[in-house]
Amino acid sequence: MLNRIFRAMLAAALLSAPLTAEDANDHFHWRPAAAETKPRPWAILLPGASGLDILGDGGHYFRFADWLNTRGIDVLVVDYRNATRFLPETQKGKPGTRIAKIVDHAVAVERAEGRMDLRCEGVVIGWSLGGEGMWELAARDHMAMPGLTRAIGFYPSVRGQPKSYTPNIPVIAFQGTDDRVTKAKNLEAFVAGIARASNISVTFYPEVRHGFDVQSLTSPALGDKLLYDPNADASSKAALDASIGQGQLGCALD
Repeated sequence: MLNRIFRAMLAAALLSAPLTAEDANDHFHWRPAAAETKPRPWAILLPGASGLDILGDGGHYFRFADWLNTRGIDVLVVDYRNATRFLPETQKGKPGTRIAKIVDHAVAVERAEGRMDLRCEGVVIGWSLGGEGMWELAARDHMAMPGLTRAIGFYPSVRGQPKSYTPNIPVIAFQGTDDRVTKAKNLEAFVAGIARASNISVTFYPEVRHGFDVQSLTSPALGDKLLYDPNADASSKAALDASIGQGQLGCALD
């Protein structure tokens, strides 16, 4: 009897408790390089199709954000997978277009808060399906997102990209040759058909699978499709250091 009364009281308390309103902004995660609010270079991170969680690992993209932070770069992690539920205009169309619209919304939110200064250089980094958004943003007119000067893809999907694709900023991609999720041959054929292919640099890692930079994937996962490779991870990080590491991105301040 007492248990039934207790459960009834608990249910009543829960029903009367104020609900926390959730919206798209709850899925835009700002990770500054330092507490001080001075202008700094910035990066936008676009996760793969599973969102922030990779087989129980919810920290991969935030560890990458920490890595960028140590290089003086502010980071915006855009969880488009969850944010799209609150942005009706992003729920139809090709993945790249939809993701880019969500990024537009996220950037507008951050710039309204005085972040991601227009005078500072920025980079968009996309993993797997997030690569579709990366390609979309890299092909835009420079004024569509002032400051965006580079794009980077980790085993980026190219399924939704048109044959007439042309990047307007330099793109660097990292791809394993044994990737059975986003296949190397698809990326290779895509780049070969681009008129301005000189704007794209792809590093292929022999016998490397999908998720090679995710340190928690120490054992083959999803039918042996996913596996961490420390050598490919270190190599890609070294290449990024040379491209966007400390001092490689700047701010044209008055």
